[in-house]
Amino acid sequence: MPLRVLFFLLLFLSITGLTAQVDSLGEWRTLQSYRFGTYVTESPESIIYTTGKAIFYLDKEDLSISRLAREDGLAEARIRLLRYHPPTETLIIVYESSVIDLLRNGRFTTLRQIDNFNFSGDKTIYDLHFDEGENIVYLAAGFGVSALSLDDETFLFTTFTGVRVDGAALHEGLLYAATEEGIYRAPRLGTNLNDFGNWELLGAANGFPEDYTSTAINIYKDELYFGIEKDVYRLQADTAALFFDTNDERPWRLQYLSVGPTYLLAGYQCQDDGCSSRQLIMLTEEGQQRRVFNQCIIRSNYAIEDDQGRFWFAEDKSTPRIRYLEGIDDGDCNEIEYNGPLDDTNYRLLHDGTSLWVAPGVLDENFSPNFSFGGVYRFKDGDWVSFNRNNNDVFKGRNGEVQGDDDVAEIVDVHYDEVNQRYWFSSFFEGAISFDEETEEGELFDETNSSLQLSDGAGPGRVRVAGAVTDQAGFTYLANSKASEGNFISVRSPEGEWAALAGGCTVNDALAIEIDPQGYIWTVHATSVGGGLTVLDPMGTPMDPTDDRCRTITANNSNLPTNNVRSIAVDLDGNVWVGTSQGIVLFECGASAFDTGICPGRLPIVEADDFGGFLLETEEIRSITVDGGNRKWIGTSGGAYLLSDDGEDQLLFFDQGNSPLLDNIVRDIAIHPTTGVVYFGTELGIISYRAEATEANRRTFKNELTIFPNPVEPGEQSPIAINGLARDARVKITDLSGKLVAEGTATGGQFVWSGTDYTGRRVTSGVYLVLASTNGRFGLNDPQAAVGKIVFLR
Repeated sequence: MPLRVLFFLLLFLSITGLTAQVDSLGEWRTLQSYRFGTYVTESPESIIYTTGKAIFYLDKEDLSISRLAREDGLAEARIRLLRYHPPTETLIIVYESSVIDLLRNGRFTTLRQIDNFNFSGDKTIYDLHFDEGENIVYLAAGFGVSALSLDDETFLFTTFTGVRVDGAALHEGLLYAATEEGIYRAPRLGTNLNDFGNWELLGAANGFPEDYTSTAINIYKDELYFGIEKDVYRLQADTAALFFDTNDERPWRLQYLSVGPTYLLAGYQCQDDGCSSRQLIMLTEEGQQRRVFNQCIIRSNYAIEDDQGRFWFAEDKSTPRIRYLEGIDDGDCNEIEYNGPLDDTNYRLLHDGTSLWVAPGVLDENFSPNFSFGGVYRFKDGDWVSFNRNNNDVFKGRNGEVQGDDDVAEIVDVHYDEVNQRYWFSSFFEGAISFDEETEEGELFDETNSSLQLSDGAGPGRVRVAGAVTDQAGFTYLANSKASEGNFISVRSPEGEWAALAGGCTVNDALAIEIDPQGYIWTVHATSVGGGLTVLDPMGTPMDPTDDRCRTITANNSNLPTNNVRSIAVDLDGNVWVGTSQGIVLFECGASAFDTGICPGRLPIVEADDFGGFLLETEEIRSITVDGGNRKWIGTSGGAYLLSDDGEDQLLFFDQGNSPLLDNIVRDIAIHPTTGVVYFGTELGIISYRAEATEANRRTFKNELTIFPNPVEPGEQSPIAINGLARDARVKITDLSGKLVAEGTATGGQFVWSGTDYTGRRVTSGVYLVLASTNGRFGLNDPQAAVGKIVFLR
């Protein structure tokens, strides 16, 4: 290392601390569940699973896990199946849309031809079959059969059959297709395979029934095996010969035939209403068989035998573990559990500065619960922990038993009470839990020990709580939806006393709750037709409801464009942002929230393409979150937006098409206050994005500025983030001689510098000074300043 560079490095290390940063600015990272796999395949080194949303590899030797997700290049987020092709070392990823990714040598090739077919039929790809000698993969699909060359990544032909094809196989020069009408075949060469009229239906002349269905087909030990109804047949001398008779009256369906180095695996699913049983038959070419039933197979979708003789099972998310058998004679089912949330469901998110909390109780479009008993998920220091009735007594309800009538289900919100240092888990099923994170103990509050009331129409004993907020004095307000006596807000004092409020208001529904700087309680009402808002003023006496006042806000008495209100947030200036199914309404009322003449709400107008319009008026606003720079992150049914502090400028827009965002339906957004990492809760799971705004105090800086990357290594082109500033601080960057290099204003508590000077050129090696001061627009009498240093190594 040159002496000058070494000097700069030693100087830097002696004058400023280094803080490790996980993510760079603009970096995406998924936080999905890897506890189960819905489909499985193998490569020479790995067992490869998909969760249906992401992919993970298990090392065959030590079973360690590595992950492949949207930010790594996956074209889409809904994966149907995958298969590894050894000769070309290609992982074939098939999405629900029938888009196909080919992953080879770390490079993705995305094929959209099938998704772009100009017809309205079934485009689903149900199975893949390899002609390994020619590196061709045959696709069995709802529309017919396609052939894809893996050598030049092009489609060779497509046969539109007019009937769904569940499986395809190439045997002795003939291409076979298994359908609900029976098995069709045609010569692979010398025939126009695009014309389905050239395909032959196998019937009585070849020993097949006159009328039959085939759902699976494959090649095992150079012989053709296929299903006829629920039995397995083998083609012998061009005739169908019974190979395995299920000999079972239950309505089994042969789901798949999977080929391993030793066994042919026949996977079955029971088709009766309410019957979800699975079974696996392990068959040898001599007809020997072994049946696996309710052992490792719970909700199995597929199974493989790997090159070590182990059997791996792909299950749906109701069984959140990876299961496998060591061999056919192994009586023990091995289970592997990897770090992650129980599943990818989420409804609301909270980041308390240390942990991300996830409320997984999703309400449907009519705001009814789905009765999820997943409890609450916490992500902290890279680890996931779940609190629910299986591991925490407070979730077991009052009878203390799992699966009792009062088990706590459908947690739809997590709130942190900073004053009393308690978490509140709101259940849309059984009240609310006050939770101590340190002891991991809590107390359940319902109609028996609080002012919370039973919810009309929710079922016997049900108390629906939609959320909680806490004021500066430590009074916690809970939104009690459909309260039987009309008091849709309950309050708990710091001393533990309760009171029921809002009985004189006109609406008795609750979806969300917020509190503004005046101490006014804003409640979102939600029904299938929408219910508007209510503002409640406890008048400084929270435990005395007799002096309260309330105002109901609807489309008839305000500027709400619709009563279908979906979300609410209070920004750093105390303004209330309300999200509806037709855009955003802004209430900049302060203490005048109850004056209908002064405070009707405002529909922000934005200019786009020389035309004015109301802010996001065509979007359903599912969530609004305010970052440290007072900017607004908006979750919609069509993606996520970042708006300027006044909402007039669109700074960012993310959807599945232009980013790794998992799904366009964004239910909620949470922000790490000190790092600026933004967490998007979508229908397909949680993904984070590192943004530039962090939480900050107007007056003071943190004890030490955090600057990253620092030192800036040779070749590093990412921007440099300076964190720990006072809110919207003024920042100047100079060289050691005092020459100004760059300047600007922090976004919240963080300033981002591109590493270039005023000419746009990357700065040279050296030490650069960061000079920051509090923003004069806040009218501070005692301005503050902070200094930092950045080392560039070129």
